[in-house]
Amino acid sequence: MTVQLKAIKRYPVKGMRGMDMPEAKITAHKMITDDRRFVIATKSSTGQDGVYEWARKSNFLQLVNTPKLTELGTEYDEASSTLTILRNGRAICKGNLDQAMGRTVIEDFLTAFLKNDIAGTPKIYSVPDIQFGDMKEPYISVLNLASIRDFGERIVQAEIDPMRFRGNLLIDGLAPWKELEWEEGQIITINDATFRVVHPITRCKATSIHPDTAVSDINVPLMLRKGVNHLYMGMYIEATSNAVIKPGDTLTIT
Repeated sequence: MTVQLKAIKRYPVKGMRGMDMPEAKITAHKMITDDRRFVIATKSSTGQDGVYEWARKSNFLQLVNTPKLTELGTEYDEASSTLTILRNGRAICKGNLDQAMGRTVIEDFLTAFLKNDIAGTPKIYSVPDIQFGDMKEPYISVLNLASIRDFGERIVQAEIDPMRFRGNLLIDGLAPWKELEWEEGQIITINDATFRVVHPITRCKATSIHPDTAVSDINVPLMLRKGVNHLYMGMYIEATSNAVIKPGDTLTIT
């Protein structure tokens, strides 16, 4: 069966919902452009110095400590550095994050939106040439939609939204859990882009948050442990060449 790239997603602001991309320009040893470019933090979470380098997700507002963030979707225009925040599919806030006024608009909205959920004032941060993935290395995440379907149908007995797992590349046509048999160093090709397999992605309690309701409704790590005897969903890969990929492209493993 042909393995196909079904969707490409990036998450401009760590903790918020992602956005679909009609194509992605892949650069060797880089994450997808502007994926996890921005983080939200307070002085109590980062200290007085703010954010000036990559740091672990525990330093920022994220789904584990601020589940309400999952109610917010994003659109990001690279050319103008403009972030649009969506709620229920409607734009409710917009600001140019390269300008102080634009950041203030976004931060004022977040302050009001999260007033009952956090201590301190939220600020949005970015650092030149830094992306705030869960790993310091510039990895891209792959989700096998068949594994997610199997997890939902056979183990949870409910439909599972792939958004819980915040993947970059969503693939279909592979048998459930077959991606976990990929070996470190194997080469994956999508269109003319090549990627090196790194390792499976261990899942935490953040995946227990329903992406639409912000309620912790399923203990995903526990269900994974009970159902398949591991905590993995998805794989990390690293780009090793430059190319453009788009949904519909075929994926091959060598």
